[in-house]
Amino acid sequence: MLYKDLEIVYTEIFYDKVLPYLKRKIVEDYYSEPVFYLLKNLKINRFRSGLPILIGKAYGVDESLMLPLSAFCEVTFTTAMAQDDFYDNDDRREGIEAAHKRFGVERTLLSCDYVNCKMTQILQEDLLKNGAPLDKVSEVLSIMNLGLSQAYKSVLMEYFSKTNLSEMNENLLKQIYLNKTVHGRILLECVFILVEEKTEIIDSIRKYSEFLAIAGQLKNDIYDYVKHQKYRGFSDLKQGHITWPLYILIRDLTEEQKMIVFNDLSNQRYDNLIKALKEAGVIQKTIDLMGFFISEAKKISLEGIPKEIKEILVLWADGNKDFSKEPKL
Repeated sequence: MLYKDLEIVYTEIFYDKVLPYLKRKIVEDYYSEPVFYLLKNLKINRFRSGLPILIGKAYGVDESLMLPLSAFCEVTFTTAMAQDDFYDNDDRREGIEAAHKRFGVERTLLSCDYVNCKMTQILQEDLLKNGAPLDKVSEVLSIMNLGLSQAYKSVLMEYFSKTNLSEMNENLLKQIYLNKTVHGRILLECVFILVEEKTEIIDSIRKYSEFLAIAGQLKNDIYDYVKHQKYRGFSDLKQGHITWPLYILIRDLTEEQKMIVFNDLSNQRYDNLIKALKEAGVIQKTIDLMGFFISEAKKISLEGIPKEIKEILVLWADGNKDFSKEPKL
């Protein structure tokens, strides 16, 4: 199977199983409409829908136990995108009008909070109803709630980073990136908590997903430069957020050179920045860094995991190397 074929499977699972489940569980009305608007119209990778269903099937677990996890992570990721578009003052997301532009800021943000709270209740109720042990349900809820707090913290960390970009370092960047990618990272861990009894396998999955989460965010950084220019191009640069590619650019500069870059950022002189990024080979260096995290993930033993799931996880890792267009400025 190729990665693009796996994406097709994920998409089919989302529209055939997860979205209908959400429509059964949450009334699509004035209160939830902004969130459903994005759920139905965004053309994004739906691995959050597909992975739990496929893993559950490999372990012989009924998909009714996996659907709540799939739905929870799709919803909370979608609401995070809606909120992020507002914070970044973006007009569009993946070619469609941003939710806060279509429905208004207050209604969109309140709708996100409303649907997130309902999904937490649905997750708990349906896991218990479908036979998940109470101790595992408690562990999953604890991880999910902690993850959401980390996701919100990542936004605050990005705002804080604007106060002094020159003080950024790789450890802080890693923390921000792990916090930003909780919706996929903790999903994998929680699925294995429900299907697997061996703690060493769950620990390996956690480490595996952390490396892939950072690799995926680095790929997203590259897309911000080379793919999304028509709708959201250079969003992170425009917002003054520190990203790993920007850090790669400034880490070896003198203080005087850093000040030139920061002045270009604050004055939105993007032509100068793109020139500097090209001259420093930042895109290729980011791709190389992404490759490092993919390699580290693949070093982790997946012994004891069903063969078909092991193949999907390896494919997921290698899929980060695929770009829809050449990653070039």
